[in-house]
Amino acid sequence: MTTLLVKAREHSDDTVAAVAERTGISKSTLHRLAAGTKQPSLTTLWTLHHTYDIQLDTLIYNDPHTTSATHRPATPN
Repeated sequence: MTTLLVKAREHSDDTVAAVAERTGISKSTLHRLAAGTKQPSLTTLWTLHHTYDIQLDTLIYNDPHTTSATHRPATPN
C-alpha cells in the first residue's frame, strides 16, 4: 500500500476519499486494505494498477500485509 499511496499523491489524491472517488473502490475497503485486515481482490488490484499505473507485482509483493519475504518469488541474478 505504500507504493499506492505515493502514486495516489502524485495524482493529487491525498485522502482515502479522493482515492475512492477516482477508483470507485469504497472507502471502507481502502481502509481495510491499508490496515491489512482485508486481502485485495483481483478486480481491486486491476483497478489500482490501471488508475495509478502501478505494476501488479508491486501491489502484491511490496505490501508486507500480503506476503512475507519467505513467500516472494525468487529474483534472477
